Amino acid sequence: MKRYTYYPGCAMETTGKPIQSSIDAIAKVLDIELIELPDWTCCGCPGESINELAAVAMASRNLVLAEKLGLDIVVPCSCCYRNLMSAHVAFTSDPRVRDQVKKALAASDLRYEGTARIRNLVDVFVNDIGLDVIAAKVRYPLKGLKVSSYYGCHQSRPFGPDDFEFPVWQDQIAERLGAESVFFPLKAQCCGGAQLFSQKDMVYKLLYKILDDVQRHGGECISTTLCPLCFTNLDANQGRIKSRNGTNFKMPIMALTQLMGIAFGINPVELGLDKNISPVRKAIEPYLQVRV
Repeated sequence: MKRYTYYPGCAMETTGKPIQSSIDAIAKVLDIELIELPDWTCCGCPGESINELAAVAMASRNLVLAEKLGLDIVVPCSCCYRNLMSAHVAFTSDPRVRDQVKKALAASDLRYEGTARIRNLVDVFVNDIGLDVIAAKVRYPLKGLKVSSYYGCHQSRPFGPDDFEFPVWQDQIAERLGAESVFFPLKAQCCGGAQLFSQKDMVYKLLYKILDDVQRHGGECISTTLCPLCFTNLDANQGRIKSRNGTNFKMPIMALTQLMGIAFGINPVELGLDKNISPVRKAIEPYLQVRV
């Protein structure tokens, strides 16, 4: 069994619950133990736009706690991954930031040595578990399902380790599940999730471009990054915009781990699919061996 410190992030307890359910379910199948970081707090996103030092200090507090456990810290949310990595890079490379963060942490009798290793969960799937193992766990291949993998902004940018501008790991996983991976050019474009309340019109335009791009290239469903912002934005808001022919989009949206769970034969309710808003049933019905 592979063991990791697990940092869920705030949204996994609210809008990201369907994703968290599916992560818990497939971790058992893949023999992964995710040990939730004790006393974790917000990563600071999007506080860096207000006070960068405060955001780095908030993220660094979590790194201190993870460092004590001595395991890789695994992060599903792309925004949390970026923030924790940004804090680590700033602390280890910028003496000015390091001195200020040390003072902030000292107020709580904490000290960061800069040794934490921050990992994205998709990185773990590909590089620790392996694509061959994932394929071996498939009970019901998703043959014939045309899946467009959506990565969003921060799954690979700016820290990778998947390719910055042309990430492929989610596509590779979808193919090992038996699905057909459908390319679309906007797979790494921002969905605008963090601006939903302040810039709704802009966000709806971004969503339109992504959904229209998938539709025009033949995708039957979207497998999203494990970021709750991206997942929720696409899953909950596509009904508020119109397609080219004037109808509402009805694109099934699933988190990558939900898609994996279907191929593994896990009950859809255990995967949180009953909480999805988009019409996922029409995409997964042919592959369901266990009825809801």
